[in-house]
Amino acid sequence: MKSGDQQPESGPCSRCGECCRWLPIALVRQCKPHQLHYFRERGLKESGGYFLANAPCRHLREEEPDGSGVKTWGCAIYDKRPLTCRDFCGRTLSGGKRYYVPEGCTMAGKGSAPHDER
Repeated sequence: MKSGDQQPESGPCSRCGECCRWLPIALVRQCKPHQLHYFRERGLKESGGYFLANAPCRHLREEEPDGSGVKTWGCAIYDKRPLTCRDFCGRTLSGGKRYYVPEGCTMAGKGSAPHDER
């Protein structure tokens, strides 16, 4: 984030489970042409500037339906979850890197996914 930019306000988690489902493998713009070919040939998803592997966390659990018709997900170890999960919400990590934040994440604020700005 550039100096002077304001951090968007965070909202409550919509419990979509996307942040616990997709594992960021590499930033697309940092890949060499042969790496781009390799990842695309294997069908890795591209979103938010990352190549993502479908690798759901083993603690991700579908919650009981509430009658709204919207699937919600929860963490089976929420009270004991690791620090990386506790810190998740689009915060900047060391070196200016960011967590992968799914598009439309309500916790990131205003439905936008923050990106690494190096």
